[in-house]
Amino acid sequence: MLLRSLAVSSMLAISAAPAFANPDTPKLHPVEKACVTYEMNGQMQSGTVTRCHRDFGYESYEIQDVSIGFGGFSQTQTTHTITIGDTIYTIDLQSNTATQTTNPMYAGLADAMEDASPEELGASFLEAMNMSPTGETNTVAGEGCTVYSSPMMGTACFTSDWLMLEQSVMGMGQSATSVDRTSGGADENYTLYQNMTVSDGPDLSNLPGGLADILGQGN
Repeated sequence: MLLRSLAVSSMLAISAAPAFANPDTPKLHPVEKACVTYEMNGQMQSGTVTRCHRDFGYESYEIQDVSIGFGGFSQTQTTHTITIGDTIYTIDLQSNTATQTTNPMYAGLADAMEDASPEELGASFLEAMNMSPTGETNTVAGEGCTVYSSPMMGTACFTSDWLMLEQSVMGMGQSATSVDRTSGGADENYTLYQNMTVSDGPDLSNLPGGLADILGQGN
């Protein structure tokens, strides 16, 4: 999804919205619904990440199943994060608990939608992160994409409708193995927190400078 691994996750609410687009919620992504599965690679990591969204990005989730190894030691981490509206839920499947945090990007994204299309906002995000086109294109998971790069954020390849297909930064990368625009993923992956004990999570209000400027918030 758009800049999911370049910045922070986004969005959530008290009850799950329907699987179809809601005209009362802001359109935060050009694609109504999509799921992208990535293969993780690099010297210290392996595994998969699945990122899905629906309702034009108002609801999204990310599931990571990643092994991190260093110096002969390896640890597998499975994480599930749900974002709906202005809330981010981090799920702990082992303890059947979740934390909820206010999404620091939501208000700025929603406000920006009044004056800019999701396509324009996507370009503004890349500019804020000092990502610029390299002039190269690539084909990943059968999809064409344009390569962007920055000294701090490495390289990333985006489709014309702003789905990220590939990223490489600091020796670690992810590459899409499948792209599905016909489904936003299983309903239960958006609603796990509803049957868990939910507590307050950390304050995520401090954004990187570029993103804070583009969204009109932050320090």
